[in-house]
Amino acid sequence: MRDPIVTEEQITEGLGAFDELEYLGGGTFGDTYRAVRGDDEIALKVVHVEGLPDYLWKREVEALRRVEHPNVVGFQSSGTFHSFARDYSYLICEYIDGGDVAAAIAAGRLPESTAEMVELLTGLLAGVAEIHDLGILHRDIKPANVALRHSDWGQPVLLDFGLARLVDMSSHTELPAHIGTARYMAPEQLRGGAARRRSDLFAVAEVAYEAITGRHPFVPPGEAATLQALHDRIRDQSPEPASTFNAASAPEIDGVLARLLSYRPHERLGISAALKDMEQIHGDV
Repeated sequence: MRDPIVTEEQITEGLGAFDELEYLGGGTFGDTYRAVRGDDEIALKVVHVEGLPDYLWKREVEALRRVEHPNVVGFQSSGTFHSFARDYSYLICEYIDGGDVAAAIAAGRLPESTAEMVELLTGLLAGVAEIHDLGILHRDIKPANVALRHSDWGQPVLLDFGLARLVDMSSHTELPAHIGTARYMAPEQLRGGAARRRSDLFAVAEVAYEAITGRHPFVPPGEAATLQALHDRIRDQSPEPASTFNAASAPEIDGVLARLLSYRPHERLGISAALKDMEQIHGDV
């Protein structure tokens, strides 16, 4: 975990003192804290990217406000504060108490039953379907951006949705290819192209595969890969079935993951078809 870019002192200067303020981690766009004041426990996301036009911020916040789904983090409010000669935008969301998928994998705690795997993948797909229906692409789905409510594999919750699009639409100088986390980018993003709906589905499959197996589908443990090398590996190699590394994974799950991880976007399962397949698998478990 990297050190925070926005410190506790800066937050306290801008928003006043909290009873508890715990740094949870930082991403491409901001730092997240668990904050407690009185009976309220929240997740506070402070955006450290500069140059976001006010009209874009308001428009995207309004989109986030419309999302109400158990597999997407609950949005509460937003605002700005001034601290140490700078203005910061922030979001207040519900605090998810069970940690994230990245921490669970690091601790060696993987799903132990086919039912848990089905519920995990179904929940991720359902959350993505919800934001896509509102015209929002996530573009940074990765283990650290999926919380597990009550540490339950069957209750995944998408975090940090919408911020990638907001930064891409701003005057910020980041290139679209650099928005997101390379290890969980679809090949079209690795080539520098724009993200699509099925780019999010590719990332969902990568996260689910890694959660089930404890290993990335295309990068062996302990190995690093450049953007080009990762792109070429996705193009030229199919990952081993998840059931190779976790016997609880059903062949039907392997099949859904394989189709979601197709190199060409048009060959990937669409979200409705993927959810229908998961419903069928769920009925067979």
